[in-house]
Amino acid sequence: MIWIVTSPQRVPEETKYLNELAAAGPVTLLLRKPGWELQEYSALLEGLQDHSKVMITGYPELLGRYNVKGFHMSESMREQQPTSPILPARYCNPVLSTSVHTPENPGPAWQYLLLGPVFDSISKKGYSGKAHLFNAVPPNCIAIGGIDASNITRLKAMGFHGAALLGAIWQNPAMAVKNYRIIQTLWDHSQ
Repeated sequence: MIWIVTSPQRVPEETKYLNELAAAGPVTLLLRKPGWELQEYSALLEGLQDHSKVMITGYPELLGRYNVKGFHMSESMREQQPTSPILPARYCNPVLSTSVHTPENPGPAWQYLLLGPVFDSISKKGYSGKAHLFNAVPPNCIAIGGIDASNITRLKAMGFHGAALLGAIWQNPAMAVKNYRIIQTLWDHSQ
């Protein structure tokens, strides 16, 4: 399972690249745009053709407007929210994910945990990986941090259910689909 996290910065032709990535294979697109206003976030969603592959962050009210896959909470957002209910029932039970920095599961509500940084970050220089700390990974963990074609095959052996890509995709947006396909193939054939 491969997730692609949007760049926190604006990317020229980003909607085009996200649509191409969604069409390229079994990917989940995690729209994470810190600091974006609701209107900007909504405009990005309007430009996407396949909302069923999209996890959104920051604006749960958009779940009612778009038929997205689910909702992602950062660790800090999760800590600020009351524990129950996470989202009002009117949002039709979306997939829920959250970010964690240790392998402890924060509770049964979360279908996926984004755990990292696993390797040294590509997009955040100086952000060191902690793979050596992740000995017992819960079965619903998606690895994040420094993942590219050179290390994707190590993750299944570490117990990860999938990988989230950011720097490997957005360091060269024109190569996004090609890089995704290479990494997806390596993931599919790793043990």
